[in-house]
Amino acid sequence: MTPEDRMLAALSRQEPDCVPLYDLVDNVAVLAHYAGEPITLENASQTIPRALGRTLDHTRIWLPSAPGERTDERGFRHQRADWWNEWQVDTPFHGLAELAQFARREIERLEAPQAVSPCNLGRLQEWRDRFAPCTIPAVTAGEALANLYIPVGLDQFVMLEAEEPDLVQRWLEAEHSATLRSLEAQADCRSISPIAWIFADLAYRSGLMFSPRYLHDHGVFRHIHDMCEVLHGFGLKVIFHSDGDIRQMIPDLIEAGVDALAPIETTAGMDLGELKREYGDRVAFCGGLDMPYTLRYGSVDDVRRATLRAIAAAGPGGGLILGSSSEELYEDLPAANVIAMWETTRECGRYPIGRYFPKGFGG
Repeated sequence: MTPEDRMLAALSRQEPDCVPLYDLVDNVAVLAHYAGEPITLENASQTIPRALGRTLDHTRIWLPSAPGERTDERGFRHQRADWWNEWQVDTPFHGLAELAQFARREIERLEAPQAVSPCNLGRLQEWRDRFAPCTIPAVTAGEALANLYIPVGLDQFVMLEAEEPDLVQRWLEAEHSATLRSLEAQADCRSISPIAWIFADLAYRSGLMFSPRYLHDHGVFRHIHDMCEVLHGFGLKVIFHSDGDIRQMIPDLIEAGVDALAPIETTAGMDLGELKREYGDRVAFCGGLDMPYTLRYGSVDDVRRATLRAIAAAGPGGGLILGSSSEELYEDLPAANVIAMWETTRECGRYPIGRYFPKGFGG
């Protein structure tokens, strides 16, 4: 099977030839190992796709940039302290009055009768070819609530809603309508891959950031349903991303139409085996290998055992795309542990699950 075939089978909850692998990778030692040469800022756009094309079945375009500051088109200021991590350090408003004015300007911009530019298909095709045979997403998009509260700040967003609930509701719907128009303009995206991502960080490790009632009242699952409907119409499978413990909203996400959940944060109580037993006939799972403890502090043997346990718990019948529980393999992880996760999956994650496990492994 090709990586695309493997991913499509897993996302359809069918058994591919082998459990597919997905992650974002900013571990330079791992990338250099598979690229066959050191990674530099100058060669990263070539060496990183080559490295991941030799190892993973799916990834997102994730490349380093030089440290520095930038201000985006809406006035948010960002600072990059290293190759990989950029932080928002200032906003174009200070205080609720200025935030309300900003929201009104944003609504006007989002509601303006303007043509939506389609994605740069040629550029995406270039990246697809660089990462090949590893697949990249055909489309990525954020849900409206997360798109608003994350750059604004959750505290500021909640205070604005307390003061002007109608303004916030109008802003949410303007954002969602603009997102749908943008998605609908990408009808040719299936030539890139059969995979789309929807992002909405809505949970902490301890549970949801918002109550289920709040999420329903603010149209979150309706928004996701609308987005899935467009993306499914293009022939795409949809992976939904949220960190944290999202167990309370999994039934709503399934009803909304998502095909897979990512990243299955095990340290937030998201147990792969339990999720597989309860929801494995309706949704696939992406991630699930403990990053902050096993991958970071465990031995190579610990990682191999954890990889085999994850495959045994969620691999049978398909529906598992193995990766880290954080959806990012950081620079400070031992390279040998990342390599052990990948190589163990390639060696032992073949179907039927269990036939290729080491003799005596009990799961």
